[in-house]
Amino acid sequence: MSRTSVPTCRTRPVHWSYLFTASLMLWLVGCGGNPPAPAESEDVIQAFTATPQSVTAGEQVLLSWQVQGARSVSLGGIEAAPGWSMAQVAPLQTTRYELTAVTADGRNVTREVTVEVQPGPTLASVTLDPSANGLRTPEAFLGLSHDWSQAQLMLGDPGVGVNMAYRQLLINLIDRSGGPLTLRIGGRDTDRDVSAPASRIAALNRLHEDLILVSPGVRYILGLNMGSGMPGVAAQQARALQTGLPPEAIKAFELGNQPDFFIPNEKRPRDYTFEEYLSEYRFYADTVRQATPGGPPFAGPAMGGFISEPSRTAAVTGFSTPENLGRMLTQEFNSLALVTHHGPSSGTAACAGNARPGHLLRPASVQEGIDDTLPFLRTAQAAAKPYRVVEMNSLLCNGQPGISDTFESALWVADALFEYAYNGVQGVDLYSGLWNSQHGWDLRSPFLFDVPARQYQVSGLNIEPPAGTRFPAQYELRKVMPLYYGMLMFAEATRNRAELLPVSLATDANVKAWAARDDEGGRLRITLINKDPRASGVVRVSVPGYRTAEVRRLLAPSLGATEGISFGGQTLDGSADGSFLGVNHSERVLPQDGIFEVALSAASAMVVTLTP
Repeated sequence: MSRTSVPTCRTRPVHWSYLFTASLMLWLVGCGGNPPAPAESEDVIQAFTATPQSVTAGEQVLLSWQVQGARSVSLGGIEAAPGWSMAQVAPLQTTRYELTAVTADGRNVTREVTVEVQPGPTLASVTLDPSANGLRTPEAFLGLSHDWSQAQLMLGDPGVGVNMAYRQLLINLIDRSGGPLTLRIGGRDTDRDVSAPASRIAALNRLHEDLILVSPGVRYILGLNMGSGMPGVAAQQARALQTGLPPEAIKAFELGNQPDFFIPNEKRPRDYTFEEYLSEYRFYADTVRQATPGGPPFAGPAMGGFISEPSRTAAVTGFSTPENLGRMLTQEFNSLALVTHHGPSSGTAACAGNARPGHLLRPASVQEGIDDTLPFLRTAQAAAKPYRVVEMNSLLCNGQPGISDTFESALWVADALFEYAYNGVQGVDLYSGLWNSQHGWDLRSPFLFDVPARQYQVSGLNIEPPAGTRFPAQYELRKVMPLYYGMLMFAEATRNRAELLPVSLATDANVKAWAARDDEGGRLRITLINKDPRASGVVRVSVPGYRTAEVRRLLAPSLGATEGISFGGQTLDGSADGSFLGVNHSERVLPQDGIFEVALSAASAMVVTLTP
């Protein structure tokens, strides 16, 4: 049985030592709303409660407290917040929680609550061989995909003002992963724009300069216009980008966007064939290369459809098949350095789909995308070319309220990223924008901002702002969406280009398990994702040769939650600049007979870091 160690606590008859085999979702910035009136008391700790006080192992408990006039506050020796605050825990055994406040005159005041815990069922068993080998997570695997106009709107024009919160949110992901981030910029604007405005290039250059000073930075995949049918336009854009950005900033130029939709988007005549596309691509590539000697390599073809399952995608022309990709790689073997494709997604009500809350929790929501992708991935691998999913969404047609903007998207994206990485995909870029024509604020984006009016005017975005949009003088962080937390957890779980190891999982619940070995200190990180809305209990992790484990949890009030989400006790709710609020913490777990036991709540996830 696993045991934890919290040296600041005193020995009690009950199993106090399991204090942090619980998950502390430290909404330490306050729970919002009006707190109840404090009881008359001379104590600085005016309230400390647990709700409920009796649970089965794996179920969650809400600890809440009201502290006033204290110099500092701690929960079981871990720094906490004064005022009216709360933490969500999931104890493995009966636990006595101790809240300590240090008064202004240095006096320690404590309150205790005990949560009775009945033994819970074994939810899952995880076994792995730490000496096994696997694929290494590629550098800059994690990324974002912006349309050109949306990118400038979010990054900020140095002539108007830069978005510091956007930078901090990128740094959070870079810091957790230990490597650079990929930004694929172009999207639907790629084949509309006939220039590369200086303001856009300045925005990209400023972001690169800002981030490289404090982190490994970002690498760009930049879209060039092919849809216009004018190779000179693409050459002019490429020359401007190459001149305005340092060479190390550009990972690749991407010629065109979704050429399999050129016909339905009226960019080519109805009798346009794939052979004509190949001929045209060769001419474009030659023209751009002449304009940018020694410039970045090419990425493509950025197909948007999967002919194997057209019912799950927009109308396709027949271009996007593994056979056609193979023909293109044969012809463009020397020029095409990176194969790019859009990720398959399910339809929504906006495009004749029938998605309902819980849709992203289905095993098929991840597996369908993998099944559609694999034939193209294998074709690229056969040609020794890396394959990247450069635009992935939770749901087609700009997402759907109640699904794309809820906690289920966080669990979905973490699982999907692992699936793609385990199968050999070189990277995934999550689509991110501010506004769209279906829902106003973009529900699929990992974050949203209020932007200066002048920035909207110079961005070139041809979408009307949502009703009631604020235009502050400076950028303001409006909301960090649930999707971001899933990306954050994946970044930490695969830190330092970790080696992905095979895992044996036994469970009857909708639970997934992934493992990644970090060369730094020989740490092994096991990610457990419970997409079951009801099942909770004990997970037994068997990994020989490891002495201790640290647990960090991804939690939310419910699967439908749009806020109140935390990872490792920290949240971005209420953050003004993209910095975390709350105390960054982990739970210490010790093994018994080589088995680590952790309590996994329904609809939650965790990263268990094992140290030899």
